Amino acid sequence: MNTFFSFEGSRAVPAIALALGLSTSVLADQGVRTPAGRADSHAPIGVMGDHLHKAGEFMASYRHMTMSMEGYRKGENRLTSHQVFMQGFSAAATNMDMDMDMFGFMYAPSDNVTLMLMANHLDMEMNMEMNPHAGMGHGHMDMGMGHDMHMSHSTSGWGDVSLSALVRGWEKDSHKLHWNLGISAPTGSVTEMMHMQFQPYGMQLGSGTWDAKIGATYSGSKDRYGWGAQALGTVRLESEGDSGFSRADALEASVWGNWLLSAPLSFSARLKYSAEGALDGHYNGPHPHSAPNNFTSNYGGDILEVLVGLNYLFTDGTLKGHRLALEYGKPVYQQLNGVGMNREDTLTLGWQYAW
Repeated sequence: MNTFFSFEGSRAVPAIALALGLSTSVLADQGVRTPAGRADSHAPIGVMGDHLHKAGEFMASYRHMTMSMEGYRKGENRLTSHQVFMQGFSAAATNMDMDMDMFGFMYAPSDNVTLMLMANHLDMEMNMEMNPHAGMGHGHMDMGMGHDMHMSHSTSGWGDVSLSALVRGWEKDSHKLHWNLGISAPTGSVTEMMHMQFQPYGMQLGSGTWDAKIGATYSGSKDRYGWGAQALGTVRLESEGDSGFSRADALEASVWGNWLLSAPLSFSARLKYSAEGALDGHYNGPHPHSAPNNFTSNYGGDILEVLVGLNYLFTDGTLKGHRLALEYGKPVYQQLNGVGMNREDTLTLGWQYAW
């Protein structure tokens, strides 16, 4: 199995140290506990599983995330469509947009454990252009392209469902650490097809495998300021899914800070690092070989993003206790595997309510 942890370990260590090392460096600074009734008592809306609840409490959440990709990179370097065609491909994606609706539910059976259920619905669209001076490339003809120089792919449906336990680690004054222990079920389709051929790997709705999600989350606060860090690893528990391929192990690590502007409003800034290896295996049915997105070696890589956000907590009236939040981010560094799609930006809007 092609895993992130086996061949990317040298890059994983600094990321984990960045995310979790903060927890030990701030222990000497004792501050006041952040009240749950403040806008900054939660992490930025793009962070999942960031806090526990008291025994018997529930929380519902909804997030809408939009991620845009445009063109390609080979390693760190941007490529034009012409440069992609010069690599021997007869088609290239001009852009890809993904809209994800995420539904979350949390319940705390005790003060030390909070359970979290997450489900998501995806809508993806990819626009492509053809090389006017080539056939379909790599010895395969792509059905449905004809002589049109542009085409689109789209998929829509429910993705994978995950169940996690957030387990209290330690808590001292304003500092908290908990463990994130989860399992993801392969409920998302990996058999999306177009013109009797598999869609590009990145257009499938799930991972196709049972996955373990393991990590830790730290948070602290003092006066009008808060901070936190999280590192989450995804380990694939199966060597391949129903379609013959599997995703590689992955790592996500974040550090963030919150600034309370007023009791109901806070500002956040976050640095996020993500890394994933190339896909394993190969489709076990008919699929095109014309564009970089049709090859498993052109997925994954390392991405560093900077994100900023706002969090608003209704403190009175009918909506008391409801939270609204947004977070917007752009990559500042990308080192992609093979010829991978360039990420442009990400926007997340969210709502949360606990009772």
